[in-house]
Amino acid sequence: PSARLRGLAGGLLLGAWFLYFSRDVLGVHFAPDDMMNADNFYWTPGPWRLIYSQFLIWRGYYRPMGGLFYLPILSVWGLNPAPYHVALSAILAIGVYLFYRLVRLLGAGRWAGFLAALVACYHAGLGNLYYNTAFVYDALCGCFFLAALCYYCGVRSRGRRLTPGQTGVFAVLVLCALNSKEMALTLPAILLIYEWIYHPLVGHASACPRRAKLAQWFPILIAAILTLLDLYGKIFGVDALTGMEGYRPVFTWRRFVEYQKTFLGDAAFWRPGGVGLAVFWTVLTYLAWRPGARPILRFAWTFLLLAPLPIAFLPGKSQACLYIPMLGLALFATVVFVDLAKALASRLTGEPIFRRLGRPALTAGLIVLAVFGWGRENLRRQHLLVKPVMTSLGAQTWQVIQQFRALNPHVGPHSHVVFLNDPF
Repeated sequence: PSARLRGLAGGLLLGAWFLYFSRDVLGVHFAPDDMMNADNFYWTPGPWRLIYSQFLIWRGYYRPMGGLFYLPILSVWGLNPAPYHVALSAILAIGVYLFYRLVRLLGAGRWAGFLAALVACYHAGLGNLYYNTAFVYDALCGCFFLAALCYYCGVRSRGRRLTPGQTGVFAVLVLCALNSKEMALTLPAILLIYEWIYHPLVGHASACPRRAKLAQWFPILIAAILTLLDLYGKIFGVDALTGMEGYRPVFTWRRFVEYQKTFLGDAAFWRPGGVGLAVFWTVLTYLAWRPGARPILRFAWTFLLLAPLPIAFLPGKSQACLYIPMLGLALFATVVFVDLAKALASRLTGEPIFRRLGRPALTAGLIVLAVFGWGRENLRRQHLLVKPVMTSLGAQTWQVIQQFRALNPHVGPHSHVVFLNDPF
């Protein structure tokens, strides 16, 4: 009962934290990209293409899962931005729960799981993820990415292999992640790393016959095939991303370093130079790969390296685009912080002034101080950097929508409309 009560209290606190930082999203208008997304890729092509584009991934249709966000809401509520924000917040809230589950499945304790979920609830460095519905692709991809990992790790952590039915469910989750955004292309590689770290077969050849090995790797093989088909579509398909401005990768060391600096600036609130970047990765590498290091830190280190590859060589990818890589940093940082807090609490119990409090109370106190500091910094950045931009977001789009509502034009089907003065 006490564990259940603590879980309930933690869940209520996370919910309150999420709502507090996202309470004003309903007042944000559409971004110009919202209109482009809803019409060019979903409304004009029609619902039938939206349905079959979910399965013909080698055709390279533009992020078809986004259409399942835009079209139903547009059909029922029209151009009222509030329902879109409610749906986006719901997707992000599900992602918070899935991230907590994943952290626990990877071997972290409740404190680390709680802190990691708290970071996912709201991160001011990724402000447009929560306020701008045009970035719903990142939210959807993160949600299905986490769902696929949780489902797979949930089965494997119990020492079982996925059954054919479970493999089918897993394949659907992978497909949904791929149809949301190209960030899911690294999912098979991350699953391979999970198997290598948590379920190695080295030294167990006699205990693992060929059929058992095939059963272990088959779900990852399915994910890899889906990923390759999706990658083909993104390069050669009808809406090939590489044919769009800003989606042509440049594979240079300079571009990779620029990404790393942008990532740490947004995800860690730190703008390092070249030396700082080298120090950062040196410290992380030591903590993850030193003798006796915990598997979860090795997984998080590899996750941080692999997850951003779809955007690491593209220009200007920041904020919401860093959602999945940010989760890797949150996983690493919270696990290390909780370990440090416990170690410091153990040292403090040797001091007469703190001896009566005990190690659990001191650990909780240190974590509460960290939560307070994290919340205060996010609130400061939200008011200083995020809200001013989001308040003015889509002002012109909203004015045009209001003009249409005032004019209330009645246009017959298949008519042609001429705009004598295009406000955009």
